[in-house]
Amino acid sequence: MAKVEIFTADCYLCDDVVQQVNDLACSKCEVVVYDLNKTTVTSESEDKAKAYGIQFVPAVAINGKLIDLELLKRKDARLT
Repeated sequence: MAKVEIFTADCYLCDDVVQQVNDLACSKCEVVVYDLNKTTVTSESEDKAKAYGIQFVPAVAINGKLIDLELLKRKDARLT
């Protein structure tokens, strides 16, 4: 079972990435979305983003490691 963390901020690409991740995630994967929008950001979201060194969104981490979003576009992509 993988833990997949998605970091968003109401950007035009964010919804697409969330949908792609949900489509690719295994049935046992835990998918968590952190919204970094200034009006809704929580301290947990900010702390996670800082810990990963996230400087732009959308961003995705699998089991604690940031991934290249281009991997989501591969035909054989799976998040496990």
